[in-house]
Amino acid sequence: MELVDRYLHAVKFWLPRNQKDDIIAELSEDLRSQIEDKESELGHKLTDAEIEPILKRCGSPMAVAGRYLPQQSLIGPALFPIYSVIIRSLFLYFLVPWMLVWMGIAIFSPDFRADHPGAALFASLKPWWLACTYSLFFNTLAFALLDRSQMRSHVVNDWNPRSLPAVRDRNVISRGGTIFELTVVVATLATWIQLDAFRRTFHIFGTTLTLSSRWPFFFWALVVVSLAGIALTCLNLSNPRWTRFTASLRLGIDFYSFALFYWLFRSDMLQSLSASDVSFADASNFVRSFDHWMASSAIWVLIIGAIVVFFDVRRILRVGPTA
Repeated sequence: MELVDRYLHAVKFWLPRNQKDDIIAELSEDLRSQIEDKESELGHKLTDAEIEPILKRCGSPMAVAGRYLPQQSLIGPALFPIYSVIIRSLFLYFLVPWMLVWMGIAIFSPDFRADHPGAALFASLKPWWLACTYSLFFNTLAFALLDRSQMRSHVVNDWNPRSLPAVRDRNVISRGGTIFELTVVVATLATWIQLDAFRRTFHIFGTTLTLSSRWPFFFWALVVVSLAGIALTCLNLSNPRWTRFTASLRLGIDFYSFALFYWLFRSDMLQSLSASDVSFADASNFVRSFDHWMASSAIWVLIIGAIVVFFDVRRILRVGPTA
């Protein structure tokens, strides 16, 4: 019944969130009833080749899902599931993150607020509004034209059950990705320790860099989080599935790491620089500029960290309390 499971999974992707389970249960019962009747008629278990005509009669996953969606006058039910997914993805993965980034910069960057005083702060959102308007307009126009063209029949009806994607277990962890992560963390940690990176003073190509007294604390804190990451990858290698424990550990490591780097960026870590061909005034200006740039960039650490933590929390909720 793998072909049926793949078909149901493909239909479920296009359905409204609050109706997915009920509709799939009803459709599953209907399909399996048809298959059982056919098996009784033929006297043997159906092969994939014999199941395929039953699924073809039922219709493509998008067409089946469209029967359960509200009827649209501008875009018909056959194409509306695709349109709906594209628009949701556009907002969730492009326009909403763009707005969150803008809000983060507006809240945490005094330089940005100084460059955009008063109403100019909201006027800086003009590209975002244009992106919303153009993307919604042109996507809607394209689907409305497609729904009224001869290509509609080809898009909706030209499909094969065997070409449907396999059902993917999202809690399975790739061993290849785990091995790659373990290799990178171990190699980076070994390199840092080999170079005595816990020191405050470094001599690089005739230039002497002196870091803040806070640097050793950051270094050893990074060692701790790296060891925790190594332990997590070893657990994932022994059991390549996310559990509530490993997913929570991933969340803790990511939260700790981004908090650590946010503190690093905000700490004026570069204290002094000296070189034979660089004057004291130029070196001091470079140190101030570098520390200022690091402090200004801390907002990006915060934004990226918030996105990573969001997906970590989603993983924990997806795994569930019994995993």
